[in-house]
This record gives sequence, structure tokens and C-alpha cells, in this order.
Amino acid sequence: MKFLRNIPGLLKRHYEKVILAFALIGLLGAVVYLNELKSAENEKIQIYDRGITKRKSKPIPTMDASALTTALARATNPPAIDFSPPHNLLNPVKWQRRPDGTLLKVETGREVGPQAATVAKIMPLRLIITLDGQSGSGVNMSVMPETNRLVRSKLQSFLTTNVPSERIHRTRMFTLRDLKITTNGPVAEIELADGTKETVTPALPFSRIDGYRADLVYPPEKKTFTDRRVGDVLTLNSEDYIIVAIATNEVVVSARSNDRRTTIRNNAAQ
Repeated sequence: MKFLRNIPGLLKRHYEKVILAFALIGLLGAVVYLNELKSAENEKIQIYDRGITKRKSKPIPTMDASALTTALARATNPPAIDFSPPHNLLNPVKWQRRPDGTLLKVETGREVGPQAATVAKIMPLRLIITLDGQSGSGVNMSVMPETNRLVRSKLQSFLTTNVPSERIHRTRMFTLRDLKITTNGPVAEIELADGTKETVTPALPFSRIDGYRADLVYPPEKKTFTDRRVGDVLTLNSEDYIIVAIATNEVVVSARSNDRRTTIRNNAAQ
């Protein structure tokens, strides 16, 4: 009984130890409880994993990013803004009076200027070299440079190679390098100014295309331009255009005011 009467005193003197003992007991209980929960959760996870491995999963479909790629490409390279005709924000529609007094509506910009011109015909300009015949120890040869407007007929020369090589006669187009007299007639070996070497006989002249000439029509002003060549000037809609190139099916002109080039195609040849 004396021990029981001393219990309150013992507790009062050692209450910290009592509290610590209960705390340790509670902590131990919590550890045991959490360990049991962990074991239960691990068992659930194992059951779930076994179920996943037994099921056949479908592959993830490939995402179609073509629309995003196209949008990105457009954003990276935006289209150029074109305010040229027929865009009328900065180009109001014009009306022009033709030589006959009628009015022409310039709506797209192609109604006047080089874009309204057409090619009627394109013809080749040739360089023709002929061997006209033997004359003594030499030969008579003719040149017809059709690209030269000033030449209206053949240019004839007497040529011979019976002189030192440094004194070989030169025409403006070619040089006679060798001359052979055969039973079938003379055979001339010539070298053109660009280094081309050819053989010419009375029956086989030399001919090559060195350029072209063109006939053009300009309907807005009812103009016709015949026998036009590179370097010639066309006046279209009160503006001058220089012909800078002529090919088999097109004529290229350059505006004298701003050097802007326009190609006039021969639609009839296509």
C-alpha cells in the first residue's frame, strides 16, 4: 500500500520519462502499421503489373504533323506582297485614248506596253561563206553576214595561201588556212574569227545561224515593226524599249527608263 501511495510522487518526479515511453510505444506502433500498409500496397501493385503484362497494348499512333509543318513553313517564308496590277490599291484603273480616238481600259497592265505586243515572225540571220571558184593559184570566196544590216550583197575576196603564213589574207569573217586543188575542184580549209574550223567547197558552202530578226505587232496603237534586231528600239505607249535578245520563239525587251525586262513570246510557234 505504501508503494501505491508513492506512485503519484514517482510520476510527478519522472513524468518526462513516462511521456517519452508512451511516445516510443506510439512510434513503434506507427512503424508497424505503415509497414503493413506498404506490404498491402506492394501486393496490389504486383497484381496490377501481372494484369498489364497479360494484356496486349495497342501501339500509340503516329501524330500527323503535316499541317503544323506547312504552317511553320508559311510563317518562316511568308509570300511576297504584290501591289502591281491588277491590284488597284496603288494602281488605279486608267483609261487611255487610242490613235483612232477610242478609249482603252488599262485594268491589268497588260493592255498596253510590251506585254500587249505580239511576235508575228522570227527569222534566222546566217553567216554564209561560199567558194565561188578557182582563179589562178587562189580562189574567189564570198561572205554574206546577214546580221550586218549595211551589207546588202555578198562580200567577195580573192584568197590564196601562196604567201608566208604571217601574211595570209584576212577577211572580216574568216581566214583561209589551206587550199587544195583536186580533180573535183578546189577545197578550202577556213578558220572563223571565233576559232571554228570548217571545210568549204563549191558544192558545200558554210552556213550557220548567228542571230535572229523579228516582226512584231502592237495592237493598242496598230503599229507593225518589221525586221527588228538586237539593239533596235520599239516605242510602245510613248515609252522606248530596247531589244536585248531574240531567240527562236521569243523577243526580250528592256525599258529605257528603268531597265525592266519583258519577254514577248511567239505564241504561234508553240
